[in-house]
Amino acid sequence: MRVRFIHISDVHLGAEPDAGRAWSAKRRQDIWDSFAQVIAVAEREKPEFLFVTGDLFHGQPLKKELKEVDALFRRIPGTRVMLVVGNHDYLRGKSYYLTYPWAENVCLFRREEIDCFEFPELQTAVYGCSYWHREIGERKYDRVRPKRDGWINILLAHGGDERHIPFSTAQILQNGFDYVAAGHIHRGGWLAEGRAVMAGSLEPVDCNDTGPHGYWMGSLTKAGASVQFCPVKKCEYCHETYAVNGRTTEQEIRAWAQALLTERPAYQYFRLKLTGRKDPEIVFDLQGLAEMERIVDIRQELVPDYDYDKLLAEYSDSILGAYIRRMQRGDMDAVRSRALEYGVNALLGYEL
Repeated sequence: MRVRFIHISDVHLGAEPDAGRAWSAKRRQDIWDSFAQVIAVAEREKPEFLFVTGDLFHGQPLKKELKEVDALFRRIPGTRVMLVVGNHDYLRGKSYYLTYPWAENVCLFRREEIDCFEFPELQTAVYGCSYWHREIGERKYDRVRPKRDGWINILLAHGGDERHIPFSTAQILQNGFDYVAAGHIHRGGWLAEGRAVMAGSLEPVDCNDTGPHGYWMGSLTKAGASVQFCPVKKCEYCHETYAVNGRTTEQEIRAWAQALLTERPAYQYFRLKLTGRKDPEIVFDLQGLAEMERIVDIRQELVPDYDYDKLLAEYSDSILGAYIRRMQRGDMDAVRSRALEYGVNALLGYEL
């Protein structure tokens, strides 16, 4: 028996990345559009399963949002939607998740204890649970064992850190599961080659979600899985660093940033960082740069490029000169060098 599936996680519908920036509304819509794109793929490919391993929504969903999602699920009636609720949109007594009249193909895990949906016609069982709390420290997944020998047994797992159901992939597979479809960690990848995948977030939710994002699609038998990652290129956050020296000008930094925006794909957004040593008499005014399209923010981690001999000659009879002479008498290790820089900067009143 072979079953085909699409696996997504951490969609975070309703999130508004980069709130307050000119493109934040577009990023919010991108998340919905990417989710609809996955449904369109399922509509075309007609896999047996769509695994949604938690945090479909960024927070408690509204009825109108569930209606939008359900309308998309109804477009793929032949695909069983296996829906786990994560820690962001966790279930509660009055949750609309529980009262909404879902399409017949939606299999919602309604309990915080491990539950199972069985599909005899596919000789397949899918296990999982949903969150009823923001945090669960119990190692629920490590203890569960499949009930059907000879069937394809799949575990949907949302978690992986100490506050959100920590688990051992090796232990789960040793317990008899054929495949683990996981979510919660936004950077995706294989947890065990051919046996377990952390889906990652469908779209990056903030600028710390670097690297490619998307969905996973493949097929599974008792012998293993054939799975491929399918990137969704509506947004990719990149962290870029510029090495500053004592001769660097503000215009050079602006030219570097403009080249990134011109030469790199339009779906890439940037967090910029300046590192190195700068002329202490120069203050980079980068406000205009930080307001450019697709520049999320810019940070400076710079130290002053002081000529201490020149300062000693100029301020020999002042507190500054005395401070430099006193600090240079000891061994100039990293801590003492940094203290010297901070002290001189404070006495001179320079802004870094």
